[in-house]
Amino acid sequence: MALQTAPPRLGSWGTPAHGSLLLLLLCLGWVLPSRAQAADVGLALLSSSVQRTSRDLSWQQPELTVLLPRARRGTEKKACPPGREAQVVDENLFFYEEWELEACVDGALLATQMRQVNLIPFTYQQLHIFKRKLDEFYPQGYPQSLIERLSYFFLYVTPEDIHKWNVTSLDTVKSLLKVSQGRGVDAQVAALIARYVGGGGQLDKAALDTLATFRPAYLCFLRPEQLDSVQLSVLWMTTPQDLDACSPPQMAVLYHKAHMAFQNVSGSEYFTRIKPFLGGASTEDLRVFTSQNISIDAAAFKKLTTEAVLSLTVAEVQKLLGPNLVGLKAETGNMFLRDWISRQSQEDLDRLGLGLVGGVPNGYLVLDLRGREASSGGPHRLGQGPGPVLTVTASLLLVSVLS
Repeated sequence: MALQTAPPRLGSWGTPAHGSLLLLLLCLGWVLPSRAQAADVGLALLSSSVQRTSRDLSWQQPELTVLLPRARRGTEKKACPPGREAQVVDENLFFYEEWELEACVDGALLATQMRQVNLIPFTYQQLHIFKRKLDEFYPQGYPQSLIERLSYFFLYVTPEDIHKWNVTSLDTVKSLLKVSQGRGVDAQVAALIARYVGGGGQLDKAALDTLATFRPAYLCFLRPEQLDSVQLSVLWMTTPQDLDACSPPQMAVLYHKAHMAFQNVSGSEYFTRIKPFLGGASTEDLRVFTSQNISIDAAAFKKLTTEAVLSLTVAEVQKLLGPNLVGLKAETGNMFLRDWISRQSQEDLDRLGLGLVGGVPNGYLVLDLRGREASSGGPHRLGQGPGPVLTVTASLLLVSVLS
């Protein structure tokens, strides 16, 4: 049965045949009305026509859902028909079938005319075909000349794509950040910052202010001096997962900023906020927690730096963990805890009642030789191995001195 509808007038879209095809695509949900509007479609006329046509097509829906997948299966590896090979990117490509786009559009053409790609309201399926053509043309990653022209096409690339890029222009970074705002592409933004900063790029205040509007998955890609310029509001959005890749120097900066960001928050809420940043806390910071009867769990204890923990006494660790102290027993096989245990009096460890062994017996001394290796690196996280520790009995030391 033929569908009896008068061909709508579609303004700049051209022929009635093209208008009818666009109307059908709108009915089937293949084209979003917002993208059709961007192409100067008479939206008011379309809205009423689409509703009427949709009602007329409602009885055919079961048949369409069967036929459409069958039609798509025949779109692979066809040759471009004579006269259909694209020479320019224009609105005519919108009316190409998907197999024609695959066969008739070249990646080099898309790269040189990316501005036109962004101006024409192509469907998501068509844009993904274009991306595939570009990926085939640039298998090692997009060149800088294309990256700086991507604009809204950036929303269709993946973090894996971006990690292949060589991003050197701050203006390009700012442009891509601008088009990404409110688009839910935080992972792509983090990858973009990683590539730019990893290549030696410097972010200015304007770029950091724009970054503040995204989920802070990019924090661990910033240098400590750049982190120092991050807005305090960013710390309120930060999750533990955003900090997983941060180094001790980065965590030290972030802990200080988080302390400033949350300084007006009191009690348990403050500790809940500051907890993800404890990897940057100093020994003095941890002692403040012990005096405030704030308890951390064993998982948070493991994220502290070695330098911050080794100076704590058994009594201070007991106060720091509070009711969570029993969690240390499960960590006795980890090197971070063995390092701390080896510096404590075994008598003090026994008072904990956890069966922790390996401490210094009565009458022994512990000589810390870590200072002479301080120049070999920065702070170490717990779990990176103990420093050189020498334990000797008092009697042996005395014999050595007398000889």
